[in-house]
Amino acid sequence: MTTPALHAELPLEARDNRGNRRHAALWHRKPSGSASGVFATPAVTLGGSPEGGGITLSRPIGIGTMQWGRTWLDGKLNRGGNLSEHACREIYQELRYKHGVQFFDTAEGYGGGTSEERLGDLMAQERQDATDAGANLHPPIIGTKFLPQLARWTKWSLHRALAASNARLGLQASDIYFIHTPVHPMPLEHWVAAAAREANKGHAKALGLSNCNAEQVKRACAEAKRHGQTIACNQIMFNLLCYGSPALRETEAVCRELGVTIIAYSPIGQGLLTRDLTQEKFDTIRVAKMAGISLADVQPLRQEVQRLAERHGKSMAQVCLNWTICHGAVPLVGCRSLAQARDSVGALDWRLEEEEVERLDAAALSMSTLAKPKWRRGLFVVFISLLMLSYKASRALEAVFSRSLWRSGWAKGSAAKSKGRVP
Repeated sequence: MTTPALHAELPLEARDNRGNRRHAALWHRKPSGSASGVFATPAVTLGGSPEGGGITLSRPIGIGTMQWGRTWLDGKLNRGGNLSEHACREIYQELRYKHGVQFFDTAEGYGGGTSEERLGDLMAQERQDATDAGANLHPPIIGTKFLPQLARWTKWSLHRALAASNARLGLQASDIYFIHTPVHPMPLEHWVAAAAREANKGHAKALGLSNCNAEQVKRACAEAKRHGQTIACNQIMFNLLCYGSPALRETEAVCRELGVTIIAYSPIGQGLLTRDLTQEKFDTIRVAKMAGISLADVQPLRQEVQRLAERHGKSMAQVCLNWTICHGAVPLVGCRSLAQARDSVGALDWRLEEEEVERLDAAALSMSTLAKPKWRRGLFVVFISLLMLSYKASRALEAVFSRSLWRSGWAKGSAAKSKGRVP
């Protein structure tokens, strides 16, 4: 294995007052002596400069593991069922060993913690492989999330949740600890203060938000500052289906001003912006139902993405991911196969031209989760709280079932041995 080379840094004038890279046309400058449209994608530092202790991603792309849960319930919830151990290992090793991808995103709510366990197992195997082969990869960067369920009210509940996540991941400290949602009867500042206290104790290296709008980002950053911490990133839905939304544009501007990196989940719109989208496939995509959009609504945007894909010899997904990177965000991609993993990294080391990005911006739709009314976001918290209870019940039943099978097998084995001793 070879160590992936660190990519060229942006010039100092492309940073804001906290040392973070600005989103601007600076992203589209052609490097001196490079071929048109071909360059090394710059590294990205989350929430600060490397000199100031920020977390640097040598490859500005992340892998989401929401569908890496292991439980029976995941098999019912995940479209296509659970991923096998072999499939997850194959995807992880391809991305880590061959492409140098560092950032993997998980949560205690993904598979009731089993996604974290699976990621922890894969990292443990990587450490063993590195020892055996003398490899020197950039270390993995792991983000996980605290879910403010309705059963949680105290700062101690966040402490216990983080300790449990770190144990499942096999880490002393998570690289980034996100607050999964700002919607809870307790104010957002309550959870930010609790997370900052854990970071000050060394249990998390950086703090993040998830699903926070502009006003919530401002409040969170102010609260973190009071405790000697900063907010490194905000994980939100960020794609061409919602970039026309005023709420998203305002959130992007505030994040840029405050030096908060956007982690872009659903960058290809759950498949709405990829090839071979039929009406049958469209009807199964949850985000389309939630937004109340039709296939006809998406077609003009899809045609623009397809045109650019053909021009650059790339897939539609790669164009969407590259557009995300051009906006200074880190795309978070869910991979269910080796083919999807390889296609995702194909979004790196080339770039759209500035006028192409502007054309896509103009064609973007205005669907956004940030503009949902509070009551709908509140329903999500109720749903996810019930889901977490279901995960606990599912894992408890699986444990009981496993013990029953073990006892049954042990009893049968003992009976067979006893029978064998009878003359």
